[in-house]
Amino acid sequence: MEIILAPGRAAKNYWRDLWHFRELFYILAWRDLAVRYKQTVIGVAWALIRPLLTMIVFTVIFGRVAKLPSPGDGATRSVSVMILPT
Repeated sequence: MEIILAPGRAAKNYWRDLWHFRELFYILAWRDLAVRYKQTVIGVAWALIRPLLTMIVFTVIFGRVAKLPSPGDGATRSVSVMILPT
């Protein structure tokens, strides 16, 4: 099977194709998470727990131990924004 894209077609219909194949993306994302965390005891919940634990550790290290100032009302908000891409 060979797929040929006409020039400009990919950019023009990107969002429409993305919406059309949204279920495929959901299935592939779920499969990726399931395979990645299959061997852990708590399973897929580890994907949510890991960033929270990272935020707690960074808050303690940077806020309490290093006593670095944080904008706003606490170090937790600053640290949570820093770990968003992970």
